[in-house]
Amino acid sequence: MLPGIGLFGTGNLVSVIVPFLREKGFKIEAIWSRTLSEAERVSKELNIPFFTNKIDDVLLRKDVDLIFIMCSPNLHAQIAVKALGIGKHVVCDKPAGLCQQEALKMVRASQYYPALISILNHSLRFLPAFIHMKKCLQDLYVGPKIHVIDVRVHMGSLIHTQYDWLCDNTMGGGVITLVGKYRGSLIHNTILWEVVLGK
Repeated sequence: MLPGIGLFGTGNLVSVIVPFLREKGFKIEAIWSRTLSEAERVSKELNIPFFTNKIDDVLLRKDVDLIFIMCSPNLHAQIAVKALGIGKHVVCDKPAGLCQQEALKMVRASQYYPALISILNHSLRFLPAFIHMKKCLQDLYVGPKIHVIDVRVHMGSLIHTQYDWLCDNTMGGGVITLVGKYRGSLIHNTILWEVVLGK
């Protein structure tokens, strides 16, 4: 039997991932948001039976065994460490906190509970285009060394109709955090470091 899922966050990613998880047979049991009204709105839209604005209300549910953390990065480490400590599996969106210390707390918690799944989600690595690009580079399709990497990002404004964490770098927002993390992950995963360093 697949584990019941508790979601932290109500952003755009949630509306994409919930139908996908349900299609794979998972049951979404609970959703959390910073505000109760937002949690209620998304729970109604996505037909999720329980909503709350209290972290522990989701973590302590007996029908929730797997936590998806997709909220503002300033809460990632807090939720992940607490979830692992009470025996929940964790899938956390990037970044793993606001600083190295928060990321290390998450790593230590995952090492302390090795029987639990604890994953930092780097989903773009598995897109067919990037898998193909990685294979071409490994097969030396573009030659033995790459001297220039040009990454261009085209995106809309981060400014929404109302203020939220996406605009606040103290909460993990901003273009570098929101977009740069994906590009860095792709470059790291796609191109062999020996090639990048010219070894």
